Amino acid sequence: MKKMNFIKIILAALILISFSCKKAAESIETAKTTFDLEAAKSAIESAGENFVIAFNKGDSIGLANCYTTDAKMMGPNEKSIIGRPAIQKAFSGWIKSGMPTFTMKTIEVWGNEDLMAAEEEWAFSDKNGKILDSGKSIELFKMEDGKWRLYRDCYNSDMPIPKK
Repeated sequence: MKKMNFIKIILAALILISFSCKKAAESIETAKTTFDLEAAKSAIESAGENFVIAFNKGDSIGLANCYTTDAKMMGPNEKSIIGRPAIQKAFSGWIKSGMPTFTMKTIEVWGNEDLMAAEEEWAFSDKNGKILDSGKSIELFKMEDGKWRLYRDCYNSDMPIPKK
């Protein structure tokens, strides 16, 4: 008789555990399905527009604030620039040296609640609209302080390296 009660208790416990695991799995699935990809895409595109505005205003602090605190900017022909303070310093130096007008177009945005990616095309032009440089970039965004911010920024030029 004791053996039968023990088996009933074990079966009841297994049923409860199974039910609890199913509920936990459903909760996780519900959390994943609440991620709004379209809203995230829109936020990434808006972040790109804000970046362009800050760049063309010469706002190095505004530009740096587009990045996460642990961001990395990986441009051509130079070492990576790591962290928001270093990125702000780099932009400040570039702006002081005189920057042309910057434009950027978002080509595609994809990702999930953990990390979003954007493919961009960009160009620099002079006062007369002549293209001085153009290229493409892949940017990774992650959520920080309630905003999608640049986490990794990798870009390069479409133009050939000038010959000496």
